[in-house]
Amino acid sequence: MGKASTDFQAYLQRGGGASVDHKTAAAQWWCEHCPGVGGLLAYACHGHHGGLGQGARVFEQVRSASILPEVAAALPEVLREKVDKLSFQAGQGGATDDEKRFALMMAVRMFHSCLVDADWLATEAFCDPEKRDRRIGATRKSLSVLSAELEAYISDRERHASGKINELRKLIHSLCYEAAQEQPGVFSLNVPTGGGKSLSSLSFALKHAELHRKERVIYVIPYTSIIDQTAREFRSLFGEEQVVEHHSNITEEVDSEENRFATENWDAPIIITTAVQFFESLFACSNSRCRKIHNIAHSVVVFDEVQSLPSTLLHPCLLAMKTLQRDYGCTILLCTATQPALTNHDGFDIGWPEHEVRSLLGKELEQRLACEMKRVEVESLGSMSQEALVEHFLTSGVDSALLIVNLTSQAQRVYELLREKSVPGLYHLSARMCPAHRMAVLETVRECLAAGEPTVLVSTRVVEAGVDISFPVVYRDSCGLDSLAQAAGRCNRHGERPQGKVYSFCASDYSLPSSFVDLRDGVYAMQNTLAMQQPDDLFAPQVVEAYFRHFYAKRKQGTMDWDKAGIVKEYIHGYSYKGWNFPEIACKFRFIEQEQRSLVVPFGDDAEGIRRELLDMACCNPVRMPDRALYRRLQAYSVSVYNEEWARLMPHCECLHHKAGIWMLADAAYYDARCGLLKESNLITDYVL
Repeated sequence: MGKASTDFQAYLQRGGGASVDHKTAAAQWWCEHCPGVGGLLAYACHGHHGGLGQGARVFEQVRSASILPEVAAALPEVLREKVDKLSFQAGQGGATDDEKRFALMMAVRMFHSCLVDADWLATEAFCDPEKRDRRIGATRKSLSVLSAELEAYISDRERHASGKINELRKLIHSLCYEAAQEQPGVFSLNVPTGGGKSLSSLSFALKHAELHRKERVIYVIPYTSIIDQTAREFRSLFGEEQVVEHHSNITEEVDSEENRFATENWDAPIIITTAVQFFESLFACSNSRCRKIHNIAHSVVVFDEVQSLPSTLLHPCLLAMKTLQRDYGCTILLCTATQPALTNHDGFDIGWPEHEVRSLLGKELEQRLACEMKRVEVESLGSMSQEALVEHFLTSGVDSALLIVNLTSQAQRVYELLREKSVPGLYHLSARMCPAHRMAVLETVRECLAAGEPTVLVSTRVVEAGVDISFPVVYRDSCGLDSLAQAAGRCNRHGERPQGKVYSFCASDYSLPSSFVDLRDGVYAMQNTLAMQQPDDLFAPQVVEAYFRHFYAKRKQGTMDWDKAGIVKEYIHGYSYKGWNFPEIACKFRFIEQEQRSLVVPFGDDAEGIRRELLDMACCNPVRMPDRALYRRLQAYSVSVYNEEWARLMPHCECLHHKAGIWMLADAAYYDARCGLLKESNLITDYVL
């Protein structure tokens, strides 16, 4: 409508020049001709180039503008007829008043996403027909074909596997596959670690999507440290074109026209992403991050290790999940080895009504599995220093163990103490190492364990969730019960021995920083749970339930409850839709409160090859931008650093591609072949992962 104005037509005739506003006309028309939903659509039209804006400014512009006669006359009659029939309802049956108001906000985001994606695809079709043709001609398999391929793969694995644990995995898989026939809604899959949860949940998701005409499966994983393994397995199963892996912010650091072609719109059968990418996109305001969210609609969304969602953002996360399920045809599957009580109960009123969450296995089988899949004994060592920890391992009589601590500085200290003792087969793992480095270490560790060689791995929490590795003994620093269960999942994982051993301890010489809220409250809840009862089995369902109740009670008592940043009140308490401040919300909704940057590190020959390739692209005239394949390679050789450390490392870095904002660590002395990226001694920042 805005482009129908005389001014915009003159702008086209003269081939550019001073820009002419073409967004306000449509926003104003919606407000005048379609009360209610029109205001929501006005946000999308107004923000289709610059992103979702601040409501007060948006509607001030809308009120002060006037629709020109030539614009009003240009509206086709067929569109008028469609608008007259327009109806919209947000917050379907069963939603509370707060949930309905939140649903209106989500509607704005969905409208905006549809418009932005359509606009960019239309531009691509006009400016780059070759790319358009490649997109249309992509070899996309149906969900029924993908489901059949997965079942054939799992059946082959089951035929060649034996033993009690594998029999239980086979049972879990068959029940998940059968449950796919259930009507869409919210489901839970509570399986002990090592129970084949990933493939069984995918089996349910693909078959359910096929039977109920869903568009795709979105697999949401908690950490970038484990997404590599899952994505590699899925791609080997289904092929590169069927799986979109989206988790790095490196493609979104520069919102340029060229860079947009490297941004995913999630138009693929299977999406693998992180919780950070998934939820921050749902609360973003920039077009590059919002473009994809309309393709979440009509999906099966699997949340792996759902207990890892940050409690300080749990309320807006749950509201978003409920809205996707109620209003946008999504089926939600909550997966974990220690299912948190995300249903409503005393002290926790933001979850689902208990009857709405259906277990794929049934409560009785879940309890039986917790007993029959028990493969470890847990023993507390109490408080001890890192020197005492090392001494305990050296005198334990075993030559292979996994030692998990909370801080990177702590992991490096334990590693050095063991190295001083000349411990054979010693390795280190943390998020200070790029993904390619971590994968190389894990592959070596697996080979050593399989060969029966002495193997000792000192790691932060990056090893806990989703990493298929099995040690006879595991040590775990102070943590909550859910983290302890994840650590135990790396011990005697496949039932190779009658019983594995897990030692829990509390580091006396390393305290948890106050910023590690969930970790600190998990320790508190663990202490309270054990004070109330002395269970024979720490991972029994009733103990896990008691733990999460203590954890939730602790969070509710504190000043930082389920919505520390005040996201929800921005939408549902005292504001009309015209007061929504989307940029403010995007700034507030952060899984990682401190902003991070991606830094390419000099690990291996491929990193050097990428360096030369980027330098060559930057020297071209015009400058060539990296494509999606190159960004994927970059992800494998990048480490995330906080802004403070970024500033300190800048003198030791080289800009590989200024337009794309890609930097590489130039001084190899700052990247250790054993421990990864090194910190300067005077840095006060520490890392959980």
